[in-house]
Amino acid sequence: MDIRSVTDAQTAAAGTSGSATSSALGKDEFLKLLVTQMRYQDPLSPMDNAQFTAQLAQFSSLEQLFQVNTNLAALGQSQGPAEMASVNGFIGREVLARGDGAVLGEDGDTSIQFSLDGPAESVSVLIQGTDGSIVGTLPVGALPGGANEVAWDGRDATGTRLPAGTYRFSVVAQDALGSSVEARTEVRGLVQGALYDGDASYLVVGSRQVALSDVIAVKEPAAAAE
Repeated sequence: MDIRSVTDAQTAAAGTSGSATSSALGKDEFLKLLVTQMRYQDPLSPMDNAQFTAQLAQFSSLEQLFQVNTNLAALGQSQGPAEMASVNGFIGREVLARGDGAVLGEDGDTSIQFSLDGPAESVSVLIQGTDGSIVGTLPVGALPGGANEVAWDGRDATGTRLPAGTYRFSVVAQDALGSSVEARTEVRGLVQGALYDGDASYLVVGSRQVALSDVIAVKEPAAAAE
């Protein structure tokens, strides 16, 4: 009788009753089955050395796999503090990152950044509320290709000042022939802090959280560069 036979016998005895259990065979279960196999083997026809050695090799491989998983988990936990230490170097610097959030204050304008793949004859910035509806349209006119920045006064189509908060924006651009020009929305701001949630690192830029993977450029703030 080998381990597979013991497993099949236990499965048949269990039948279909009881709650659902995992089909994965852990190292403890594997060892128990091996001991059970040795205990109930036919003394007149014992397991041959080659078969026993093969099953011990299987157990050794299983133990090594568990050790690898343990080491990987420990490595993941140790990367958190190391990544936070590197992310903290962004604090106090200005970053440009992929994003579509425009933070509007109680008064004043807010800056909107985007890049165009080529020159555009007609550009409009669409402002969206939290529910995704268009709450304002900012006609810009013609703009060159590359990085662009426009100011939004926070007013809707009727000229009414919208409440302070974070709004999303998108850009619609066309060239002189009426063909669409690709536009990539961006955000810019001073990094005030950093966060690490166990899976990814984020920079705190104003009231926004910017994923480190979305950062395009980093530079010293204008005051520090002078």
